[in-house]
Amino acid sequence: MRKTMYYKFYLISILFCVLPSLQISLEEFVTLTRSQKAALDQFRSAVSSQLPQEYMKDDVYLIRWLREQDFEVSRATSRILEDIQWREENDIDNILHEDWSDFDREFRVNVEGCDKTGRPILSIPVGDWDLRRAIVAGQSDRLRRYFSKMFEEAALVMRRFQENEQRAVQGWIIFDMGNFNLIQQGCARCIPLFFHILSVIEQHYPYSLHKVISVNTPEFALPIYNIFKGILSKEATETLHIFGRNKKKWGEFLLEEIDESQLSKNLGGTNLDAVDYADLRRADPSSYTCPDLDLLRH
Repeated sequence: MRKTMYYKFYLISILFCVLPSLQISLEEFVTLTRSQKAALDQFRSAVSSQLPQEYMKDDVYLIRWLREQDFEVSRATSRILEDIQWREENDIDNILHEDWSDFDREFRVNVEGCDKTGRPILSIPVGDWDLRRAIVAGQSDRLRRYFSKMFEEAALVMRRFQENEQRAVQGWIIFDMGNFNLIQQGCARCIPLFFHILSVIEQHYPYSLHKVISVNTPEFALPIYNIFKGILSKEATETLHIFGRNKKKWGEFLLEEIDESQLSKNLGGTNLDAVDYADLRRADPSSYTCPDLDLLRH
């Protein structure tokens, strides 16, 4: 009963994350109708003087907020200004300059490759994260900030993709639940952290996800997802996919859109290991680019 309750909270938090997501290509993303272009011009005029960073004035950034609100300019304006306030209150613009080396080691995020259309892929070995240890050590607030840093860094990678003429506006997140246990990741004080992780994406990085995948999910948790699946929108069910420990099943699903050369072996690919993002950062994040996409498509 206790396990079921914790997994219910975990899966509900993922549902909150994917509800506003929609799979879309770069071409579709930046192609606007005449009325949408007028809305973009109106939106830019309303908010540009209040945007603290130059990249925020780019079309791709502004369109994220407009698409999230179905091009309702007043609602998109409220959303982006709320986000700017959140960024100021939490000093998000400087978060990547802080020393996170201890958490980088303990709460690893892996960089896989790209899917067949050029979207970057992150894998998160949740089962290896000792959330309870950090909480008991009084590091809950810093851990929440670290997760905000994680997604700010992912957004930076996406902007560099676009600067290097890579075509992605969205990415993948693959949660590997292989070593998940109730003591280290499923404790009562751990569950709110999952809500925080996924609410940060939903509230502050709209339209950033192509697919959210959970693999190696314990079998007793799957019926919980099936219950909630019926209330999800079509867009959400296309974005969120929960798989058990049947590697053949979820491996075939991943390889429909991702070449095996772009995944580590534990995710059904041919790479020995994914790249720890902390190692990539120390080397050169701009070196993370997609391979020849035409070769991957055939």
